Amino acid sequence: MKQFRLSIVISSLYVHISEKCCLTLTQTSKYAIERDAPRTLNLRYEIINKWIEAGVHFQQNCMFIDKAGFHSQLMRGSYT
Repeated sequence: MKQFRLSIVISSLYVHISEKCCLTLTQTSKYAIERDAPRTLNLRYEIINKWIEAGVHFQQNCMFIDKAGFHSQLMRGSYT
């Protein structure tokens, strides 16, 4: 069996993954502990209640965009 010496340049791998495979690479980030703290949850609850009092009805006049689905529609050659 023949063995080949192969070297891969990271920039070439990135170009192949992003242009040929239509995949995106994003840097992951950690969530802060405060994200789920009772104080933060209470602040979110209060803000939502203020929005509802101001006439914002999330199920009637708001549109939520899934970031992954939105970006997949913008990629060249995407079939999703």
